[in-house]
Amino acid sequence: MKTTSYARARLTIGILGVGTLVVLAAALLATQAPSLWLHGRGGSPVSDAIALLVCLALGSAVLLPFEIAGGQVLPARFGRPAPGFAGFFTAWTRGVLVTSTLAAASGVLLLVAGRTGGRPAALAAFLLLGLVFIALQEPIARLTGGLRRVQPTPESQASTGAGPVRILRARDPGFTGGLTGLAPVPVLPADWIDLLSPAELTLVMKRRRQLLESGAWRRTLIAAVAWNALGFLLASLLPGAGFDSVAALVTTALGFHLWTFAGLLLLPAPSRRATLSADAAVADTDESRAVLLSALQHLDRLQDDEPNRSPQIESVFHPIPSLEGRRRALMSPEPTPPGAWHLARTALYLAYPGLSLLPRAVHCNAGRPELWIHLPADG
Repeated sequence: MKTTSYARARLTIGILGVGTLVVLAAALLATQAPSLWLHGRGGSPVSDAIALLVCLALGSAVLLPFEIAGGQVLPARFGRPAPGFAGFFTAWTRGVLVTSTLAAASGVLLLVAGRTGGRPAALAAFLLLGLVFIALQEPIARLTGGLRRVQPTPESQASTGAGPVRILRARDPGFTGGLTGLAPVPVLPADWIDLLSPAELTLVMKRRRQLLESGAWRRTLIAAVAWNALGFLLASLLPGAGFDSVAALVTTALGFHLWTFAGLLLLPAPSRRATLSADAAVADTDESRAVLLSALQHLDRLQDDEPNRSPQIESVFHPIPSLEGRRRALMSPEPTPPGAWHLARTALYLAYPGLSLLPRAVHCNAGRPELWIHLPADG
């Protein structure tokens, strides 16, 4: 009898968690529940913040069973590094407090802007919040996940290159770092320095810096901010939505949950194409291809250890191609059409100012606060 893999079990938890949030958001919108339950709530920044924190706490309570499964039960069952229940709840509580506080503060700013200047001012505030979250991504990640910054040693500096780099230590082996900031720099997991050979680490860092130098990361940020801003605008046009009351803002946020869910279905395709393009840009010889594939094999084992998956599963649920798919693309003479690197998961991170809980619910993140801000990247 075939047993379920760790990757497939995580995917199931993600589908259930995301599906629950989406169905709940649709039901609350259909019944106009925010207008009924939150009528008269808020009015001052303090009371607005309290009301929003209560709503976010209720959403966290809905997610908690899926996060326990994703963060503690499944890793322990499949022999992966897993915290005890006390350690899990400590880390989870910290992550929830930080992300909920940031979301509530964002909501208060949106309400102040909306009451002052209407929808245009609120949307301008939402765009500003996106830039702030980009600029502060690394400190927010450290606060949310308890990540620790590590100073590079002379030996690691030789492999990471001469440019700036932030090295963070995480307990979760699935932490990948990524690129961060308005003046962007690579963020590197400390464990990779020991895991990867000097040649592999050098090529991984070359790949990340190439994404910066080519403008791919800048284009991704613009696309992610624009995607979320369009969705937030459309959500604010729903019946009962807007920015003049807590009830209206929560209605907008529920509609934005549905838009973010649409992004989970539509944005992985350009993200996968960009991953393959980034691979090809730095692995243009037989030797470099072998080094990159060796590094990716090590890193895949730290993730869900799913080197191959069906095209149907990948096309819907995975913004990062499988290891086997990346190998085939590197060996193919056909060029990969351009895409938008890490777009799907960057847009998810930037959904926090819109009071979305979906960044925590997706299968790669459920119950893993160290990954809630720097969502898993492709190497």
